[in-house]
Amino acid sequence: MAESGAIAGLCPITEANLGDGIFAAKAYLEAGGRFGVGSDSQIEINAPGELRPLEYSQRLSHRARNVLSTRAGNSTGRELYDRALAGGAQALARPGGALPPGSLADIVVLDREHPNLAHGSGDRWLDAYLFSSAANAVRDVFVASRDVVSNGRHRDRERIEQAYKRVLARIGDI
Repeated sequence: MAESGAIAGLCPITEANLGDGIFAAKAYLEAGGRFGVGSDSQIEINAPGELRPLEYSQRLSHRARNVLSTRAGNSTGRELYDRALAGGAQALARPGGALPPGSLADIVVLDREHPNLAHGSGDRWLDAYLFSSAANAVRDVFVASRDVVSNGRHRDRERIEQAYKRVLARIGDI
């Protein structure tokens, strides 16, 4: 699969929840493979929630730390995040990794005041975001340069919550 240039679409939370097994990520990456992450989970839907179990499953499988980091001393979070972004961009046939003037931006802004992020910067922030309980440290999200989340609150939160509650009520009636 790696040799074909295909992007492995991984959903580690779902794979763990369903007992599908552990993706052979180390061997796949060593063979030149690329991946993106997504989620079809109803348990947790966020980048740290998907990337953390990807790395942790490799640690369990190989009985080693920082398995998906290519060089000693590199930030595992940075490598995971960059690989997922590049693979996702390729799978979607969208440019990634640059923001030329006039282009639409997809940006996640972390809250520098979050306790788990307050004492770091750069890759230390990214590692804390991915591997600590800082997943709720997202302050703002812009999709195609439009403000979707502001100060930790989705612009359509009330409507989404009401729809979710209606679905749960229907499920409960089944």
